[in-house]
Amino acid sequence: MPPPDATASLALWLHLRRAALSSGPVPPIATPSGDGPLVLVHLSEQAEDPPQPAALIKALLARRPGLRFAFSGAPLPSDHLPAGLRSVALPPCHDPAVAHEAIQTLRPRVALILGDQLPASLISAMAEQHLPVILCEARLVAYTRRGSWRGAVNRGLIGKITRILAPDPTAAAAARQLGAAPDRVELTGPITETRPPLAANEAERRALAQILAGRHTLLAACPTLPEAKAVLAAHQAALHHNHRALLILAGLSEEILPQIRAEVEALGLAAVLRSDDEDPSPDDHVLIAEDTQEMGLWYRLAPVSFMGGTLLPGPGLAPRHPFEPAALGSAIIHGPIAGPHGPEWVQLDGASAARLVTDAVGLTRAVTDLSAADQAAMLAGNAWSVSTGGAAVLGRIADTVIEAMETAQ
Repeated sequence: MPPPDATASLALWLHLRRAALSSGPVPPIATPSGDGPLVLVHLSEQAEDPPQPAALIKALLARRPGLRFAFSGAPLPSDHLPAGLRSVALPPCHDPAVAHEAIQTLRPRVALILGDQLPASLISAMAEQHLPVILCEARLVAYTRRGSWRGAVNRGLIGKITRILAPDPTAAAAARQLGAAPDRVELTGPITETRPPLAANEAERRALAQILAGRHTLLAACPTLPEAKAVLAAHQAALHHNHRALLILAGLSEEILPQIRAEVEALGLAAVLRSDDEDPSPDDHVLIAEDTQEMGLWYRLAPVSFMGGTLLPGPGLAPRHPFEPAALGSAIIHGPIAGPHGPEWVQLDGASAARLVTDAVGLTRAVTDLSAADQAAMLAGNAWSVSTGGAAVLGRIADTVIEAMETAQ
């Protein structure tokens, strides 16, 4: 039996040979304007939502203005790219002849593979020209099947990749299992969306912070009607242990506001309306801030935030992005409904940076638990690290790409 490296090389050669035999005519390859170095970016075609490279492109341009780009793989809407970017979209590069023609025409200085796909023709064509290939945002777990012919092909491809920037320890282990040299694998963490913190009126924040000094404050951000009722019940239970606690209900649609006010009265809670330009008194239990214009203010004032639209469906405004409270130091409670922010919730939960509850009883327990300042602070600190870590990951990936590109000159 041939040694493993020889088996992988043979499997990859046969795979490329089979692809070449079924190839058609090579379509024309467009070239982006300008004469700056070109980065070839491949987006995984296997994910339901292909990686969005806009933030990474901006990080690369910040380090090397004038870069040009060519995109292959999954189609990318033009509005996801920075304005004025000099770039072209390539025809599918599954055919080795197309991949070779693209490299001969565009003369890229580096290829950046984004996502869980190993484009065999493209990686092999780059390696034949001794050009660097950087792989990031790839989990690779599905590629580690030992004993299969496809597994041998994948091992052959991994050996041609210059650097593997793993999003998590499992991905790093999978890369090494496929035969990647340990010194070529680096654990960077996942690419996460970076969002600037929501603004707030600092004078207003200082004034309210003085009014609320010594009071534990819970924020419910854009709750649905059933969630608003559940969080009011949780707050009423918390008042038995901390009679000075305050609940802020922020981001409420007009249609549910009367029912929420009725629920407040039915529970015997004293409430004040933000729209009446009143500040909460020591005897008020609930502050109702109907619109979403001051969400940045409430995140700053509340050490704990329940994120609406995640626990109980019903009428209400759209759920907020979970990185909003995370970036402003508020510990997060959420339900199992991920909605449009599934990847962010996975990141926060995986980093012990949010408290997941599954029903109203769990919500009441979480509200009580997180009234302890040390528990809320630990959760908030982890969430802040997740929400701000994306910038560092982007910077590390961009630095690696630039370094590889310059080394290959």
